[in-house]
Amino acid sequence: MEQKMAEMMEEERTKMTFDQSVAFIRQYIESTGKTQSQVAQELGISPGALSSFLSGTYKAPHTIIVRIEDLADINTQKNVAPMAPMFKETSISKMVSQAIRYSHLQGKISVVYGDAGVGKTVAYRNYLESNTLAIGITISPTYASITGVNELIAEQLGVRERVARKQTAEIINKLRDSGRVLVIDEAQHLTVRALNHLRCISDESGVGICLIGNDEVYTKMKGSGKADFAQLFSRIGMRKQVLVGNISKSDIQTVFGETVPEPDAIEILYRICRTNYGLRGAVNVFINTAAVFEQITASGLTKMMREMNIG
Repeated sequence: MEQKMAEMMEEERTKMTFDQSVAFIRQYIESTGKTQSQVAQELGISPGALSSFLSGTYKAPHTIIVRIEDLADINTQKNVAPMAPMFKETSISKMVSQAIRYSHLQGKISVVYGDAGVGKTVAYRNYLESNTLAIGITISPTYASITGVNELIAEQLGVRERVARKQTAEIINKLRDSGRVLVIDEAQHLTVRALNHLRCISDESGVGICLIGNDEVYTKMKGSGKADFAQLFSRIGMRKQVLVGNISKSDIQTVFGETVPEPDAIEILYRICRTNYGLRGAVNVFINTAAVFEQITASGLTKMMREMNIG
């Protein structure tokens, strides 16, 4: 009885019709490029349930319509929410691109390391978007080992082999003479053994590798001068240290100038960039200010900084 009442209440709560719900899901799949299984996961239902719903055979469609309405609401909110500025080339992004391009053209190892939040990851993602031969993986502590690195690279290359040695051999074969470059973000998480493993992949395949991370990645590669690290450190063909101090006011003008007309507002964003918050902190203040105030002004940015305990 209670279950029946709950179902009736859910049915009354629905605003979309069945046809509208089906149309939304089909349009959502087309516009996002997601698979039906991925959308089912977003909705918290099985792929089979979504398939039955779309074909009109699901016995309790209102239970799924409610979930679709929630997905539609969130999707609408995301579309109207203030967005971060589009990618613009800065002095930092140029340094990152130079290092990746060096590895790509020369087949060598490069390292980009330094302060967090200065735009390293944004620059690396832009390189991936504009170069179809670039492969990018992001390391987390879970994937810091040789096994983890192999899994991430194998996924990018479509390698299905799971036996470690055979997997490595197939990765090398796929990379050899491919004209590719391998870019590794958050590389500071890599173990020294994993770094040496990547050196071997580079040596055997002839493909360049660019490692991006904080100071720790360069420290690991440099080691303490022992012979164990000599092979690794000697492979570094280019290194770029990027710091908040490298960010110039012209960079901030380039990134924010189209939407922030006030010179005083640019000055505030520049000052944020020069702190430990970096460019990422300035973007966060910008987004939050845009969400609360009609225009981006020095006054609005200052108020938001106080709200965010920045400054």
